[in-house]
Amino acid sequence: MAMRRLLFSAVVFLLVSGAGPAARAELKPNQVAILAMAESEVSRELAQYYAQVRGIPESHILLLDGKVEQRITRYRWDHTLRPAIRKWFKKDESLADIRCFATMWDVPLQIAALDAKAPEITERVAYLRQARATFIGQAGTLFRMLRSNGKEAGASEAVAAPSADIPLEQLHDQFVVAMKTANSKLKKARSTEDRRKVNQFVERALVTISGNHGLMQMAKSRSKSSGPVSKEMARFAYFVGRSEGLRRGMQSLGSMRGTIARDQQAIEMTQLMGGLFGVIRWIDQQLYLLEKNLTEASFDSELSMVLWPDPPVLSWIPNPWHYRFDARPSRRQTTLFVSRLSAPLPDIVRRMIDGTIAAEKTSLQGVVYLDARALAYDPKKPDDGAFGQYDQSLRDLDARLRKHTKLKVVLDNEPDLFGASRCPQAALYCGWHSPGNYRDAFDWSTGAVGYHLADDEAAWLQLNDDNRVMGKKPWCPWLLIDGACATLGSCREAHLVAFPLPDDFFPLLLTGKYSLAEVYYRTCPFLSWTVVLVGDPLYNPYKNSPALSEEALPDRMKPPAARKPGPDDQAGGEPPETVVPGKGRPRRPQRSKESAIVLPGLEQ
Repeated sequence: MAMRRLLFSAVVFLLVSGAGPAARAELKPNQVAILAMAESEVSRELAQYYAQVRGIPESHILLLDGKVEQRITRYRWDHTLRPAIRKWFKKDESLADIRCFATMWDVPLQIAALDAKAPEITERVAYLRQARATFIGQAGTLFRMLRSNGKEAGASEAVAAPSADIPLEQLHDQFVVAMKTANSKLKKARSTEDRRKVNQFVERALVTISGNHGLMQMAKSRSKSSGPVSKEMARFAYFVGRSEGLRRGMQSLGSMRGTIARDQQAIEMTQLMGGLFGVIRWIDQQLYLLEKNLTEASFDSELSMVLWPDPPVLSWIPNPWHYRFDARPSRRQTTLFVSRLSAPLPDIVRRMIDGTIAAEKTSLQGVVYLDARALAYDPKKPDDGAFGQYDQSLRDLDARLRKHTKLKVVLDNEPDLFGASRCPQAALYCGWHSPGNYRDAFDWSTGAVGYHLADDEAAWLQLNDDNRVMGKKPWCPWLLIDGACATLGSCREAHLVAFPLPDDFFPLLLTGKYSLAEVYYRTCPFLSWTVVLVGDPLYNPYKNSPALSEEALPDRMKPPAARKPGPDDQAGGEPPETVVPGKGRPRRPQRSKESAIVLPGLEQ
């Protein structure tokens, strides 16, 4: 009976947590706020113009005081601009319905990284290193006791304690040796009582090393020989639920700014989840991020989280609006869409606004151009990096549009890019890889949308930006100069996995069900990072004449209950929930080694 109640509770939990988000209507003008700079006449004028043509209430225009600059310090964001924006939201109840910000000309583009010598970094590093040394010491003591059947090792069995900076992989190897020794002694035990005592200690040691995972493994192993409904099955189900609760607790902590107080809570929770190995791995990840100091971000990406109480800044974080979180929508109510109306010249911004409105009336007309590079992709080998995945996504998009739409599609699957004047009547574009070297291959249709997969293509957007690098032609500003109305790119190094997959972004846009800002936030994997969306957030080029049905979307983008595994998911595998950016390709989290450990005495 208890087992039935447990299973019933599990079903209720799944129904509540996995039912998916409530349907939301398309973004409306009265849900958009406009952010401009009080000291910039151009910024104020463009804000007024955009509000007028889109029917956005004038009370939704927020003018920020202070110096006009495209790169601001993290201190200015944290202590001046962010508090001013939060205060503005609180002054009027009518602003409670705001879902989106349009950032205008002269609004800062980038937030610089924290000073590496700031106490927020140095104090955490000191604390985490001390904590790591403590846990390494505990592990060493445990290994010595494993070698001596739960007692302090004698002189003949003494082994040097692991050093405080030992890599986790080497610590694991020492654990394997200790477990083999314990297993050998277990088999040599002369009496049943001796065997029971040693086995109990070994089990406790495994739980200490691997936490809740070890408890789950023991319950699962024992349940195999206890019948279909047993106490051990109930224990296993309990530990599964406990693991989910701990995971969600860590997610909540992960949405908070890094402090020693938060680290203390995270360490306690991580040790429950993954034992000594789990907590050492978590500390190593935090130390890596603190060393890299990946605290720079686009202004717009940080603005998305302005309503969060105290968001993290150490590195990118999962975007709660991404479709993979449809069953967990809790953070969405406080996460804003943000899109930028900026370009090399103010007149281009006006042309972008007018062009999107014109294109909506007739639906975007023209050709889809996709520029892949013929890279091989094997979804069974994720360590090959994201290059093959994104290249395959371009080819998948080509196949999807040819099968499910009447659009004219041109795919170039050769290493070189489209040549000069090769792309007349360009309506949609996605391709790569020509960093800082825009190819003048396009004759853009009115309202055209396109983006190029490369870093630093939005390092500047305005010709009055002193950070421009002369001699380079980044794709974002030059797409806009050349006639496109919307694009996206990174203001610094982003890593490829930070971009929307082409076969996510464009199919959703083509359904006509979502505005440009909604499409981007449904498909952009991360916030607090460097990617910027440029264009009218309300723009919906296929609203009046959808080009693709929602049934033809990739299966991974459909409501959770309607998703089916299949080949449609291969190139568009969901982005990892936790990614640690590194040099070159992003580092992918590896399967924990302790998950393969077999309990001595329970091998059968």
